[in-house]
Amino acid sequence: MMKIKRHTTLLDKTGILIIGTGACLFYYYFETTLRGENLNILITIGIILVISLFTQYLLNDINSSKGALQQANETLEHRVRERTEELRNSELKYRTIFENTGAATIIIEKDKKISLANSRFLDMSGCSRSEIIDRKTWVDFIDEKSYRKLFGDEKNPVAEMPGAHGKHVECQFVDKHENRKDILISFAQIPETEASVASLTDITELKDAERRIYFQAFHDALTRLPNRALFLEHLRVAIKRTKRRPDYHFAVIYLDIDRFKLVNDSLGHGVGDDLLVAFAARIREFLRDIDILARLGGDEFVILLEEVCDPDCTNAIIERLQQALRKPFGLHGKEVFAPASFGVVLNTQDYEQPEMIIRDADAAMYHAKESGRGQVKVFDKKLHAKTLHLLQQETDLRNAVSRNQFQNHYQPIVRLDTASVVGFEALIRWNHPETGMISPDAFILTAEENGLIVPITRLTLERSCRDLQDWQNILGKAPEFTVSVNISCRHFLQPSLLDDLKEVLERTGLPPHLLKLEITETALMDEADESIRMAHRLREFGIRLMIDDFGTGYSSLSYLQRLPIDTLKIDRSFISKIQENPESNRNIVEAIVSLAHKLDMHVVAEGIETPEQHAILLDMKCEFGQGFLFSRPMPKSDVDALVRQLGSFCPSKRDQPYCLTTGLPN
Repeated sequence: MMKIKRHTTLLDKTGILIIGTGACLFYYYFETTLRGENLNILITIGIILVISLFTQYLLNDINSSKGALQQANETLEHRVRERTEELRNSELKYRTIFENTGAATIIIEKDKKISLANSRFLDMSGCSRSEIIDRKTWVDFIDEKSYRKLFGDEKNPVAEMPGAHGKHVECQFVDKHENRKDILISFAQIPETEASVASLTDITELKDAERRIYFQAFHDALTRLPNRALFLEHLRVAIKRTKRRPDYHFAVIYLDIDRFKLVNDSLGHGVGDDLLVAFAARIREFLRDIDILARLGGDEFVILLEEVCDPDCTNAIIERLQQALRKPFGLHGKEVFAPASFGVVLNTQDYEQPEMIIRDADAAMYHAKESGRGQVKVFDKKLHAKTLHLLQQETDLRNAVSRNQFQNHYQPIVRLDTASVVGFEALIRWNHPETGMISPDAFILTAEENGLIVPITRLTLERSCRDLQDWQNILGKAPEFTVSVNISCRHFLQPSLLDDLKEVLERTGLPPHLLKLEITETALMDEADESIRMAHRLREFGIRLMIDDFGTGYSSLSYLQRLPIDTLKIDRSFISKIQENPESNRNIVEAIVSLAHKLDMHVVAEGIETPEQHAILLDMKCEFGQGFLFSRPMPKSDVDALVRQLGSFCPSKRDQPYCLTTGLPN
């Protein structure tokens, strides 16, 4: 405002000067007029005065407008300076944010070119700013697979650029040196422009963790093969493919290493794990790239054979696998053999659920094992019916245990020289409510596999001890019988076995020395050291041990010396042919009898059916026997009658044995 006042004063002085000059001129002309009385001069002076006044007016107006304009300009300049400062501060702030956002950030123009990039992006790309700005597009930094995923291909192009509407995309970032990493790109449209801002976050560690989690969820940790879950997914895809393509066929093979438990028990679980890895690697060598090998658990593997044109193709693959698996594996300086049993499902077109295919392949493999090690079994309808029968049998067995549907039959054991009863073998029978009485051969194997053999044996033991105690009460102190009960290896090796037996004997009142446990020699050898420890504990308590079916298993003399065995039972397979092959079976039986006597053991011959067999065994000095010649297995009611008959005979003729074949004193 002070500047404007100074300009006004200056203009006023100029105006006064003009007016003064005009007055001088006026005076000059006035003098001239008085002298010359010239009217024109007066007119001229008047005009000059008017001009001077008008000029003064104009100058004053101009000075006033100039002052207002000056003031407006200065106000505008002040506001411009303030706005410029604000913009500069705002730009500095946003540039600072852009530069220090924590993520690699770029500005992308409509043509995909990068118009601005922060330092994080430069570090990530390995490029300088001059190499990127307005020179490279953002898609120059993603791999081809990511490009096709985002933009499609020639046949299926994607017209709209990713991120046009705030999209997030995952892709592979490729830097200047061809290094790759997983990134997440977040796009945001810049308002009122055609440009976008994109933030790139390195998610490599996250994706690696995700891949590890996925691998652990769908792969076996030991062999790194697909697990059951992933294999089932492959099967689902194969089943769907068969519905779309009638010409597509696939097959499934279920494998199980024969006697894998023996490897673990003898060489240790570390060697067992190494065998599983080597086993899987060898199988993989003989499969095609399109085939899928998975480990279901333990020593069980399964194969999906893709695009098999006919059964011959599958058979050829199986034959190659069998030949390969017959060769030994070199593990820790030892040769380990690992043949496998195969279950195969060929007709897969009718399946809807993958679990059913694995179930049937497993069933076929199970039946292959029953046929012998290293065998192959193809699943068919008969096998399916058998599998359904086994499944139903398992269900019925569980109900039978809970409802106690089992009964004991007893076969007498006799002295061969007098045919007099010395004890009984308890033989379990299943009284099925629909099918009637079922022999143990029809259900014991199923009971052993699903663990029901333990509660079944407990029921048999308690009933046997209770029945024998009842018979001893009828007979009094003499004669004193024993009862023999078959026991499975699984039950024999349970730490609670002795406690269970003590509890049963205490409840029934039967003395321990009247109970004998029969176990096969094969079962004893599966866990030899543990079996020996358990046998000694039983013997110390007073329970006697018998080896059943002697001669059909290991027949190892070393364990016979270490085990506190009371009796050897010669298998009926030797007795039945003792007449037919006198040079073989007879010699074997005679050797067993002689061996038992030298080891201070008793001998029981099973399956005696003819007087000739009886006579031969007597000639060998075999002490005891059982078989149809003397008696078939009897229900308790028949044994009750026999015991009462013995009770009525014994008091009067205690010095004469009761002959079971005649019912008369011998």
